[in-house]
Amino acid sequence: MDILFKTEGDGRSCTLSAETVKDIALHEVIDFMTADQEEQEILRDIMVKIPQDPSDMIYRQEIVKDFMANESLRNAVRQSIDSIKILQYYGNGAKRLHDRDDSLSSLLERLRELKVFVEVVESLYTALCENDIKAEGLISLRESLKETVEDENFKSVKPDIVKIHDDLSSAKGAVVGVTFTPDLDIDTVSAIEIVDYKPRSTYTIMDIAVGSKIKTPFNDVKYRDPLLAAMTPHIKKHLRKHYGEVKRLITKHSGYDSRLLTNLYNGLVFYLNVADLGKKLADRGYETTFPEIVPDKELGIKDLYNIRLAITSQKEIVKNDFSFSDNEKIFILTGPNRGGKTILEQGLGLISVMASLGMFVTAGSCSGMPFGNILTHFPIDENLTINYGRLGEEAVRIKEIVKLAGADTLILFNETFSTTSAADALYLCKDLLHILKDKGSGVIFNTHIHELASCIPEMNAWEGSSKIVSIVMEIKDDKNTFRVKRSAPDTSSYARNIAEKYGITYEQMKGAE
Repeated sequence: MDILFKTEGDGRSCTLSAETVKDIALHEVIDFMTADQEEQEILRDIMVKIPQDPSDMIYRQEIVKDFMANESLRNAVRQSIDSIKILQYYGNGAKRLHDRDDSLSSLLERLRELKVFVEVVESLYTALCENDIKAEGLISLRESLKETVEDENFKSVKPDIVKIHDDLSSAKGAVVGVTFTPDLDIDTVSAIEIVDYKPRSTYTIMDIAVGSKIKTPFNDVKYRDPLLAAMTPHIKKHLRKHYGEVKRLITKHSGYDSRLLTNLYNGLVFYLNVADLGKKLADRGYETTFPEIVPDKELGIKDLYNIRLAITSQKEIVKNDFSFSDNEKIFILTGPNRGGKTILEQGLGLISVMASLGMFVTAGSCSGMPFGNILTHFPIDENLTINYGRLGEEAVRIKEIVKLAGADTLILFNETFSTTSAADALYLCKDLLHILKDKGSGVIFNTHIHELASCIPEMNAWEGSSKIVSIVMEIKDDKNTFRVKRSAPDTSSYARNIAEKYGITYEQMKGAE
């Protein structure tokens, strides 16, 4: 079964672009969740794919809640996924049974796989029975495992394995006769007998001490150890006695497919790491909440903050409220450098992504439908603009963004068209916002082009239900408050703030003379 998507859902998802993942810093969240590189790769694969069906989002959210509420469940699952990883190593047992390899070594591999399979099924089922779970996905998994555990054939697997394991382990030791050369190398080995007890050594401490000096032959990789060479056929003979018994056991229990468990692996890694992330944030005193997923309702968030601030252990984080609606989906964001504009944009993008994935979000409350896709246009390395130039590069990227944009898309712009003249930038920005207003997309347009906000009455006369709103990052008493408010840009305050930061106000420069 797939533990990441609801059974009756269609499993639709939208893959975030590499550019978006980088711009909203999703990789930082993943790296903070786990230091294990293999698990990081699994999380990247899952967390860039945004579910489109709200039932899938709720399905995941319920599982995350159960994992976060039950530490004993997390511990049991953590132990189980280590064994599931072993099953992945063995591969698909059902497939291998169709192979023609009936060698004893192959049968013993299948026996080991079957043993691990039984142990994981039992441990997972026990954990799901002993913990208070409410998630539909975990209840469904428990019922699926219950069918397996209560199957009469399965009940006989464990005793069958124990019996054959005891038979195979009946060889407790070997009695051997060894002759030595004059320089105490092994000359011949004879009279080998496999016995069902552990022979007691008749060597004295002095004998063992002397014997320990015989090292050279065993350190020579070309040396053929006569003791091992002599014992090997006897061991193989002992194992061959049980060949038929092992094969009958494997054939009898061939109906079990390890994919029942291996298909769970990535999902369980995701849920465990999400739950661990929630615990890390709670231990650091940061507020989180589970969003209320409401189809056909625009996303509204209270007391939001960017999870990156929590990852870096920032104190006294300023929180903001933000809401999208059918009437207000496009926001022109202005404010001073280092005033929190980019952090706000990233925070909104990350909260939408986390809500879609079924995770908690970094906010006081959150309700509505997350965006189906996130697109971004942030500044890129100058070296990457060599083919088109900066403006040409922006045009190519923006054309692709517009092509992908829809009513369920959130687009985050950061200083777009800032490298051209103010007049040209104003013209280009208005055309861009015009087409996005037609499409009904959600937009945060972070810009220093303050004249754009003065054109809002004109732009709101364009067709499209959504109005364009001017918001600013507040400055109070010439200090950044990192709070967002509805207002027209305050050009003089921003200029004063930047000048003071770089020490180029009249007073600062006069005092430096």
